[in-house]
Amino acid sequence: MRAVRCLLLGLLGAASCAAAYEPDVFATADEVSSRAVYDLGGSGLPCHTAAPRGELSLEDAIERILCHDPRTRLAWANAKASAAQVGIGRAAFLPRLQGRLEGSHGYSDLDSRDMPQQSGHSRSHATGLELSWVLFDFGRRSATLHNAQQLLLAATASQDAVLQNTFALAAQAYYDALCAQRSLVASSQVAELAAQNLKAADAKYQAGAAALSDRLQAQTALSQARLKQVRDEGSLRQAIGLIALRMGLPPDTPLHLSSELDAQPDTGFVKAIDQLLAEARSSHPALHAAQARLKAADASLQESRAAGRPSLTLSANLGRSNTEQPWVFNGDIRERERSIGLQLNIPLFEGFERTYQIRNALARREASEAELAEVEQQISLEVWSNYQLLGVETRSLVRTRELVEQSRQTLEVVQGRYRSGVGSMIEMLNALTAYSSAQEQHIQALGAWQVLRLRLAASLGRLGFWTLR
Repeated sequence: MRAVRCLLLGLLGAASCAAAYEPDVFATADEVSSRAVYDLGGSGLPCHTAAPRGELSLEDAIERILCHDPRTRLAWANAKASAAQVGIGRAAFLPRLQGRLEGSHGYSDLDSRDMPQQSGHSRSHATGLELSWVLFDFGRRSATLHNAQQLLLAATASQDAVLQNTFALAAQAYYDALCAQRSLVASSQVAELAAQNLKAADAKYQAGAAALSDRLQAQTALSQARLKQVRDEGSLRQAIGLIALRMGLPPDTPLHLSSELDAQPDTGFVKAIDQLLAEARSSHPALHAAQARLKAADASLQESRAAGRPSLTLSANLGRSNTEQPWVFNGDIRERERSIGLQLNIPLFEGFERTYQIRNALARREASEAELAEVEQQISLEVWSNYQLLGVETRSLVRTRELVEQSRQTLEVVQGRYRSGVGSMIEMLNALTAYSSAQEQHIQALGAWQVLRLRLAASLGRLGFWTLR
C-alpha cells in the first residue's frame, strides 16, 4: 500500500515519499509546544534510563520523573493530535484532485433484426482526473479551522498544566523521602539517647542507688525508640522505591539523596493575596485551556450554522477511454472528455437534523461557560488555601525550631540531674519523649513548607525549576 501511494504521488510530481511518509505540509508540528522538562528550566538533556551515578539531586529526580511519566506523554500526544486537526482544517481550503484508472473485460451478444447475431469479447480501459474545489461556504471551513486552532491552544495549555502537576508531585515525592531520611536520623539519635539512659539506670541499679523500675522503664523506652527506628527505615525504603519506580527504575535501586530538607529557597513570588489571585487568573494554564475550549465551542456553533447554508463548488474533469470490440465493424471506440463547471448546493430539508446540531452546539457552549467558571473558582480556592497554609507552616517552622532547641536543653539538664542522683526516671523519659516529638514536628513542618511552597507556585501557574533555587 505504501509503494502504491508513493508511485501515485511520484506520478503527480510530489516530493519524495520515501523521505517523508507523512509530510507535514502545513508545519502543524511547529504549533505543538515541545514542552517537556526543558521548558520548565531543566538541563534539556535526553531522558535517562540508567540508574543515577552518585547522589540524586532534586532537579535530577524531577527531570527523570517528568521524562518517564505516562501522563506527560499522553498530554503531548493529545496536543499533536489537535495540531493534526488544524492541518485538516487548513486542507479544506485546497482543491481535491483525484485520479481514475479503469479497466474491464467482458463478453457481449448483439442480436438485431437488420444484422445477423454477433458475439465476442470486449476490452476497455479509461483514465481521468477529477478536480473539486469549494469556493464559498458562508464561513464553514473558517469556523472549522478556528475550532481546531482553539482546541490546539487548549491541548497545549492542558499539557502545561499536566507538566506542572507532575512536577509538583515529583518534588513532593522527593521531599517525602527527605522527611523519611531526616526522621530516621532523628529516631536513631533518640534510640542512642535511650540506650545511654538505660546504661545510666543500669549502673545506678547495680550500685543500689536506683530501683529496678527505673531500669525497666529505661529498657521499655529503648525498645520503643528502636521500634520507631525500624518503622522509619521502612518508610525511607518505601519513599525511595516510589521515586525509583516513577523514574522508570526497579524499586530496589539504591538512591542517595543529595538535597537538604533545611534549605529554604526564595519565596519572592509570594505577594499580597489580591495580587496572587489576579496573577493566577491571567497565567494559569488550566484557565487558558478552559478559555480556549469556550472559544472552540463558539467556533463549533458557527460551523453548525454555516453547514446549513449554500456552498459553491468548482468542478473539472479530464478523461480518456478506449473500448476494443473486434467482432464489431470499426469496433475500436476512443473518447476524450473535458468539462468544467460550477455547482451550487442548497440544503432545503435535512429532517431537522441541522436544528438539533445547532441546539447541541449551543448546549456545549453553555457547558464550556460553566466549565470556565468552575476552573476560575477552583484556581481561586487553591491559591487562597495554599497561601494560608504556607503562612501557617512558615510560622510553624520558627516555633518548631525553638521547640526542638528547648526540648534538647531540657533533656540535657534532666539527664545531668538523673546521673547526679537528683532527678527521676519518669522525668528523664518525659524529657526524651518531648525531644523526640519536637524533632518529628519540626521535620513535618519542614516537609509541609517545601511542598506548600511548590503547590502555591503551581496554583499560580508559575511552577518550574527556578522555584527550587
